[in-house]
Amino acid sequence: MATLEKIRSKSVLLLIIVGAALLAFIIGDFFTSGRTLFGTGTTIAKVGDQKVDVQEFQRRVQLASQQAQQNGQRIDNAVLQQQVLDAMIAEKLFNQEISELGITVTDAELTDMMVGKNSAYVDRMVQQQLGLPDAATAHDMAYNPSKYGMPQEQAMQLQQYWLQMEQDVEKMLLQQKFQTLFGGLLVANDLDAKALYDENAPTANIVYAKKDFASLNDDEFPVESSDVKNLYNQEKNLYALDEPMRLVNYIAVNIIPSQADVLAGQKKVEDAILALNNQPETQGLSDMPEFVAERVTLSQADVDKQSRLKAALDSLSVGRAVLVNKTGNDYAITKLLNKSQQSDKVTLDFMAIQGTRAQIDSLVNALNNGTPFDSVATSPLVAQSQKAMEVSLIDANAPMVKDLIADRATGVYFAPDTLAENGRIVRVAERNAPTTVYELANVTFTTEPSNATINELESQLQNYVATHKSASEFADSAQAGGYTVFPYYVSASSPSLGNLTDSHAAVAWAMEADKGDVSQIFGDVQSGHLLAVALEDIYEDFTPARDPQLNGALTRRARNDKKAAKLIADYQDKANDIAGYAKLMGATVDTTTVNFGQQFIPGIGMAESQIQGRVAVAKAGELVGPVQGNNAVVVLQVTAIDNEGRPFDASESAVRFNQQRGAARMAGNLPAILIGNKKVKNNMNTFYK
Repeated sequence: MATLEKIRSKSVLLLIIVGAALLAFIIGDFFTSGRTLFGTGTTIAKVGDQKVDVQEFQRRVQLASQQAQQNGQRIDNAVLQQQVLDAMIAEKLFNQEISELGITVTDAELTDMMVGKNSAYVDRMVQQQLGLPDAATAHDMAYNPSKYGMPQEQAMQLQQYWLQMEQDVEKMLLQQKFQTLFGGLLVANDLDAKALYDENAPTANIVYAKKDFASLNDDEFPVESSDVKNLYNQEKNLYALDEPMRLVNYIAVNIIPSQADVLAGQKKVEDAILALNNQPETQGLSDMPEFVAERVTLSQADVDKQSRLKAALDSLSVGRAVLVNKTGNDYAITKLLNKSQQSDKVTLDFMAIQGTRAQIDSLVNALNNGTPFDSVATSPLVAQSQKAMEVSLIDANAPMVKDLIADRATGVYFAPDTLAENGRIVRVAERNAPTTVYELANVTFTTEPSNATINELESQLQNYVATHKSASEFADSAQAGGYTVFPYYVSASSPSLGNLTDSHAAVAWAMEADKGDVSQIFGDVQSGHLLAVALEDIYEDFTPARDPQLNGALTRRARNDKKAAKLIADYQDKANDIAGYAKLMGATVDTTTVNFGQQFIPGIGMAESQIQGRVAVAKAGELVGPVQGNNAVVVLQVTAIDNEGRPFDASESAVRFNQQRGAARMAGNLPAILIGNKKVKNNMNTFYK
């Protein structure tokens, strides 16, 4: 009791201590991980109420990386991560849409697709991947392994394969149902089809004269910030951002050999050729690890396909080496090791037999006594057969083939194996006539930048960054410093800076930097470049009017509006025909055609909606204008309207509507459609720097 009383008397103090410890834990966790409690947790991305878990993301990235490696692809890891994340976001939104629409796949539909009357697709997949006759056999083997003498461990692997295939097929069926529903919602009715036809059928022939805005002095039409702001506010929603964006300027320095490195590389190549000529085989390169040698054997036909190699070998004696090709800093040297006359190819007939030695001998006798190959190949003893199989006698497997057919007469079947059962039956159907065969050592070398060159490039860029510590200094002084600055927009979803490989670290820096900051140096020899970045501006919900590119475009438009207003005032009602207006404009009269289904007007420009609209309502012979276009003031006259197109076909126009405005056109934007106005929160940079 005394102890309990002591605890009660100290309860306030204990609460303070425990509270302080808990607060320290929370603060410590916040500063160490930044991803728990009020942070991102295990959510690497969120769209609306849909979340992508980082562990599932990592699993999918690993699978995608393995697949890329198997296909021999080298993909920037950050680019691969963003591709996977985009796919997972689209998948989440698609599944949500499927659920809300109530689209399902019944057990009967799935069974029919897997092993029923619609199983042709799955059967082909099983045949290609497992070598089994059909999906039903694969299912039976997976769940009745004893029937096939299959070990339980192997059966479990097959069961996992089957379950994964079921999931994939179910997804495919859901997608098909959704696409059918989606396509059915965006079809042309009779009015749509006719309207599209009417837009594309008439072609107006016009004569026109125009005065380009570029012919007027820009200085005479000053643009105020209020002019730009007014234009911006009229169409601000066009500049809405899906996620916060940042404008950076960056300097990229390619790590390439200096002139001194190039000269040193040339000297190394000369020394290597000399060493190859003075020593047998490729022993002269034993202390030159930068040179990579590969021994190859080529026939005369192979050599004839390579003009530079052929020219070199025509005058090269055995034991000599020569430079065959130089592309940039890459060198190719060839040394002729041997030259002989021999058959380079052989044509074989081949059978793999599952039977006793006596059965094999019986089949050999039957074949040599005139029984057709195709007839014998149908025997249940024949596990595999191939007729007229062309085999090289000079590639890596040549010794094995040569041993197999050594001293064998052409046209005679024989069994080369001496086992009591199972074996092969082979016939040399044809040997190629002897040809020249070359044994070569192909040697490659690439001049790489030296450590001195790399250190110099890095030192110069580091000095520039150290002496230009603000974004404005960084950009304004670049040309004088011998560098070129490139602007670029990045967001949390940007895997790289421009097309620079392995540059995600610079993006991550930019997304956390303060406006005006200049980065450290990124990049190395592996990435092939050095990189420095300056954060120019930060945009949240909209691209602001101050953005250099947008501001420049709005300024040009505002100036063109002022030029147009002056030109229209100068020309309005000052002439009675196109020739009169052309004279006032100092221009020539020209002709063109306007079709309302096309965005381009030859001779005038792209997306000239104002001009197209005026042409659409103009009567033949009517003088129209002056009209403000995108780049000029135009006066025009419709001379004729050509309606001699194809007659209206509702079904044809409906197909065209689908391609241009319907489901086929919208399907490519489906991920963006599913995102809609949902905000994307990409936490990639929190997890991966």
